[in-house]
Amino acid sequence: MTNAPGQSTDLAQRPFDELIAELQRVVQALESGNLPLEEAIVTYRRGLELHTACEARLREAELTISELGRGVADAGPGEPEADA
Repeated sequence: MTNAPGQSTDLAQRPFDELIAELQRVVQALESGNLPLEEAIVTYRRGLELHTACEARLREAELTISELGRGVADAGPGEPEADA
């Protein structure tokens, strides 16, 4: 599971589901215990990158949902919603 340098820069553009799927593959590879030490370290680092990217994406989604919820609450009943 070696990755080219700079490959982490593409994480922001990849769909969340792809990030999760790759993170699951990383976890499975590490849990198997069949990787040589050096490859396990590289794989573990990739897992950390993926985990960080997933957390950031979830925080962004949570913020967006909160903002949308406040926009609806601020509009009040019968009033049009505020544009984002």
